[in-house]
Amino acid sequence: MQSSVGRRERTEWQAEAVQVVVGCSGRSVLMKLKEMLRDERLIDVVAACPSGDEILRACEQLRPNLVILDTGITSPDALVVASTLQAQYAIKVVLVSEPVDAQSHGAALVAVEFNPKTFDADRLHETARDTLDTVDGGHPVDGSGHFCLDQKRLPASGFATHKTGHQLQSSSQHGDNSARHRMLRKLLVRDSGVVKVVPFDDIGWVDAAGDYMCVHAHGETLVMRSTLRELIDKLDERTFARIHRSTIVNVEKIVSLTPLAKGAGLLELACGKTLKVSRNYRDSVKNLFQ
Repeated sequence: MQSSVGRRERTEWQAEAVQVVVGCSGRSVLMKLKEMLRDERLIDVVAACPSGDEILRACEQLRPNLVILDTGITSPDALVVASTLQAQYAIKVVLVSEPVDAQSHGAALVAVEFNPKTFDADRLHETARDTLDTVDGGHPVDGSGHFCLDQKRLPASGFATHKTGHQLQSSSQHGDNSARHRMLRKLLVRDSGVVKVVPFDDIGWVDAAGDYMCVHAHGETLVMRSTLRELIDKLDERTFARIHRSTIVNVEKIVSLTPLAKGAGLLELACGKTLKVSRNYRDSVKNLFQ
């Protein structure tokens, strides 16, 4: 099937259509959605609603698979509608809007899947650190123009100091060579339907790819669904350190550290892999060599 100019070629699908409720209050956004939905054979629009209340009523009656929601919706607003749909019906919600200059330049819509996560003090701190990691110039500066780093918030290990039950149990059984103790130093990775047991000592480094973690061990890359925070809690804090907002390294595999400009650095591992050290984790890495 041939697509129009500027669109990717699509493949014919022999599949049941996805039932969709569209919530849209802006005419410009609505027209763009109609143009896209008109030719999409996998989509079956079962309702189109101009307000938050009507969207909620339609979803209660129709229980669609997907809701495409204009961020400009009101009564109630898009965030309330999306949160309610997720909590009550577990319906997938995609938020759409126009760029600021869309009406004057005819720009395409932008969209993001609504994927709520608990926002607490720990996540706020991690968000702040990740933000600093992307800002050119590194750490926040004080009145004198010197960078200031709150050592209380940066444990030497490079990540949270709290321990999981497994880590506490491992500490209490120090020197115990039982099978149970040895199992605590292994990571279970479900890869392609098979659960693989990966010893901590085999892992060189781990990097994030969205909601997935890529575990690099003995020349093999295993992919597991996890957040970086969840994976850190499973690993041994005496062996693994965070060197970037998306990277964990096995410190026993490090053979050299090369400083770079603006406080960053490069780590070389025994396997020959080179990893970048973020400015925000440089002190944690330096502590490994002291």
